[in-house]
Amino acid sequence: MGFSVSATFAILFTSALVAFGMLYTSFENTYISVLDASNYHDEAMVNLKNSRLSLNDYTYETNSNVSVYDITFNLTNEGGTLSPDLWNFIYDGNLNSVDVAVQNKEYVLPGEWIIITVQNVPKTTDIHSLVTVVDNGCSLKIKWQWEWLDPNQTQGEAVVVSDAWYCPLEG
Repeated sequence: MGFSVSATFAILFTSALVAFGMLYTSFENTYISVLDASNYHDEAMVNLKNSRLSLNDYTYETNSNVSVYDITFNLTNEGGTLSPDLWNFIYDGNLNSVDVAVQNKEYVLPGEWIIITVQNVPKTTDIHSLVTVVDNGCSLKIKWQWEWLDPNQTQGEAVVVSDAWYCPLEG
């Protein structure tokens, strides 16, 4: 004997309900994921707009009988909390050079400062640069050079040429 019409209808109706339930759950999860991503993006944009690292001061150390010097930058956080463990440094085109030493801090809170030292910089009139890329993608670029104070090139000093704060634009 065959299957009755009401039993077939019940099976089709039940399978349609199950399919609709699965489809609804799938759409709901997708909507929640898109909403979470949108909220994360908004928070990241606020963090990006509220971040700023600036050059507060710098010093250098050298001896007259050597051809290199160390330059130390005092950077002040004028924005949100930053994590130096997540920073990258580009010194004269080299990513995370061994010549860059960073003060050991877990966080740099707003208003706090951090010390970054570039070691063994040659005493030439070439312009050197250090790009400090912080955890949100923004970066502080510092350019400096050695200037001789006398024609015999026995005395000189490190001079910062420029510093600038860059943040990526939303694309």
